[in-house]
Amino acid sequence: MSYLPPSEAGFFEAVQVYFTEITGRMALFGARDQELLEQWKAEGRSAQVVCRGIQQAVAAKGDDGPPPRSLYQCRGFVDQEWELVQTNTVGRHEEIRAADEEREHEERAEESPEPVGLYAQARQVIEQAGKGTGQDRWRNAYRKGWRALDRLREERDDFSFAELQAVDAALVEAYLDALDDEERRLLEESVASASAGLARGMSPQAKRDHLLVQQKRALVERYGLLDLMESLF
Repeated sequence: MSYLPPSEAGFFEAVQVYFTEITGRMALFGARDQELLEQWKAEGRSAQVVCRGIQQAVAAKGDDGPPPRSLYQCRGFVDQEWELVQTNTVGRHEEIRAADEEREHEERAEESPEPVGLYAQARQVIEQAGKGTGQDRWRNAYRKGWRALDRLREERDDFSFAELQAVDAALVEAYLDALDDEERRLLEESVASASAGLARGMSPQAKRDHLLVQQKRALVERYGLLDLMESLF
C-alpha cells in the first residue's frame, strides 16, 4: 500500500497505512509531510508514537469535525506523545531491554521457544479475538488469519509491517467469506456508497487498497472484526 520509495518502507509504511485507516483519507503525503516523517524518524520517534499522535489529533476533532487532512495538522499531538515517551520511559529502557534479553535467553534455552516481537503480538491478539467470539463462523475466520500468520512466518526470514498488512488483509477476506449472500450484498452496497467519488483518479492499486480499508471498516463496525492495526498501534 506504499506510495513512497521502497527504501523508505517500514516506519513510513506504518504511518501511512494507519493515517489512511483512522481518517478514511488516502495518505498521499506531500513534501511537507514527508519532511516531517524524515525528521521524526531521524529523531528516533517510533511509528507507534507517531500513530498515537495521529489518533489524538483525530480524537480532538470529535464527531462533528473533519479528520486531519495531513500529518502537518497532527504534528502538535505527535510532539506531545514524543515528549511523554521521553519523560516517562527514559528510565525504563534499560529495564525493558534487560527483561527482553532475559526472556529471549530463556526461550532459546527451551526445546520449542515461543516467538517474540510483532509476530507474537499479532498471534496473541488474533488468538484472543477467536476465543472471545461467540460464533463458529468468526472463530473459523480467525483460524484462517492464524494460518496466514504462521505461513508468512515460515516463508519469510522476518516478520515486519508488510507481513502484518498481509495478515490483516487475510482476516478481512476470511470475514467476507463467512458472510451469507444477503449480508455480503448489504455490506458491498454500504462500501460502494461510502466510496462514491472518493476513488476517482486513483491508480488501480490505490483503488484496491481503498476498497480494503472500507471493507475492513464496515466489518469492524457491523460484525466485530478485530482491527489488527489498531490493537497493535
